[in-house]
Amino acid sequence: MCRKLPAIMLLALAVPAYAHHSLWQAYLVDEVITVEGVVTEFLLRSPHSFIFIEVLAEDGQTETWAVEWGNTVGMAKDGYDKDTIQPGDRIIVTGEPARDSARTWVHLQTLHRPADGFRVDNVRQGRRGSESTN
Repeated sequence: MCRKLPAIMLLALAVPAYAHHSLWQAYLVDEVITVEGVVTEFLLRSPHSFIFIEVLAEDGQTETWAVEWGNTVGMAKDGYDKDTIQPGDRIIVTGEPARDSARTWVHLQTLHRPADGFRVDNVRQGRRGSESTN
């Protein structure tokens, strides 16, 4: 048993790490939705950055959506920083919706800021994370 313990410990550490990075568990990766709203907060942090936007729902009420973006290392390599997205920016996002329909989350595929033409297109780049067409 003592010889098997390191292998069991390694497996125990690897499973949560794998699960953490599984889009399939959190998002409906075969579906794409569009969400448009005004940024209230941009959190540039690891392991994933988030943009929070206020969206006018179909019933006329305002709801907060969380847009999951890339990690800080990849985003920095692509030239993004804490000032890339600002509160008050109106943005249009496409992406995979949360698997749990009670959550107003979307995993970023594209982002467009009409005011200045800024765009991010993770689909066209063939990667997931922080790619930009700008």
